[in-house]
Amino acid sequence: MIRKILIVSDSHGKTANVKIAIDREYPDMLIHLGDIEDDPDIVCDWLNEAARVWNASGKTDSERIGLPVPAVFIQGNCDRYSKDGLRKSAVFDLNDHRFFCTHGHVQGVSYDLNNLMYTAMENDCDIAMYGHTHIPFDDEFSAFGDVASSVRILNPGSISLPRGGSNKSYMIMTFDDNGDYEVELKGL
Repeated sequence: MIRKILIVSDSHGKTANVKIAIDREYPDMLIHLGDIEDDPDIVCDWLNEAARVWNASGKTDSERIGLPVPAVFIQGNCDRYSKDGLRKSAVFDLNDHRFFCTHGHVQGVSYDLNNLMYTAMENDCDIAMYGHTHIPFDDEFSAFGDVASSVRILNPGSISLPRGGSNKSYMIMTFDDNGDYEVELKGL
């Protein structure tokens, strides 16, 4: 079971900031929501090294981080010349939740979140994540008041180039044994 996800976006080549967050948090998984403008393999190496350090510090079997550490990298609008493997979006199941991850420029998140919300709902997702705006966001939306169709929408802001008066930031999503989760916005 994944217990702790590091969620980052918009590092724009300042990937050392992602390393700072990895070394601070020791995540079981990483989601980068686009505009990395760097080699994702470097970040994967940092994730795995942090997990080895964590595991060597006397952790119990249930506390140990599995290797290799899973990572999802989304292609942002500035990732034109990036390596293969960056996806325009990702839909996946994890810990009894279904995730929709995108950079957000295609869904027009700079204008409103309706397209993002409905795309997530069409994919039966209850969690949607995006970047692009460089401004943190965390709220839950329901389509036409239907509780069964609610989507929690998250944006970690930018880990390197914040906008709108925000600071360099990332999010941590932690899960308990029941699959319930909490999200915390953290400054770099």
